[in-house]
Amino acid sequence: MSVFSPDLVNLDLYASDKTEAISQMAALVVAAGRGTDLDQIVADVLERDALGTPQVDGVAIPHARSKGVTKSSVVVARTNGVVFDPEEDPADVLMMILVPDGDTNEHIEILSGLARRLMNPDFTASLRTSTDATELASLLANGEG
Repeated sequence: MSVFSPDLVNLDLYASDKTEAISQMAALVVAAGRGTDLDQIVADVLERDALGTPQVDGVAIPHARSKGVTKSSVVVARTNGVVFDPEEDPADVLMMILVPDGDTNEHIEILSGLARRLMNPDFTASLRTSTDATELASLLANGEG
């Protein structure tokens, strides 16, 4: 099963801050049957975020291992601009990586793969312009493995 799925894409997420954005994205994971505990997921992502969240060209990548997650997932959202790091511009794209709590380094492998792809301007342009969740999930899944 791919970590990317159309039901994990929100092309119009509005959040007043990173906690609200993380909560809305975690709700997609639970609604998709890939997680069981919204509050646990949010708490785990915020705890990991306290160490810093990677951000590349306006794309923030919060990530965590979580007891609330049952299947590894990447939630993608376009936002109104959410601040993850006060020293960075607000992120207009979020890619939240979640893996079940016992998994070794899967979230780091996913993060590394996404970070490499974010160096490609065509890829980041597609993240910002795609109008279809299925198309976007397919674009992301195309680079898996």
